Amino acid sequence: MIKKFMDMIKDDKDVIDVDALMSKEERAEYDKWLDIFKTITPFNVPDGLNKIVDTFNTSRSDGVILLAYIKFFEQRLLEMNKNDSKKKGKDYDGAMFG
Repeated sequence: MIKKFMDMIKDDKDVIDVDALMSKEERAEYDKWLDIFKTITPFNVPDGLNKIVDTFNTSRSDGVILLAYIKFFEQRLLEMNKNDSKKKGKDYDGAMFG
């Protein structure tokens, strides 16, 4: 799927049809993850997680992916803090959520 997606990008298409890459079931999963990613931000993790748990039917595998996404937020914030030349107060240590 990713290889085909990359081929579409290389073909310099203005619009890439992801439906051509996925089954109906995969598209439903894709749409679920888009909705989940829109629900949670680095600044609303606890509230976002509550909304996700209340709204979506998630598997253990989904939980692993979501925790990785939250860790990604942490790492990006750490990198932004390190690159911020106008830091004030204590440096962020990358352990926002454990």
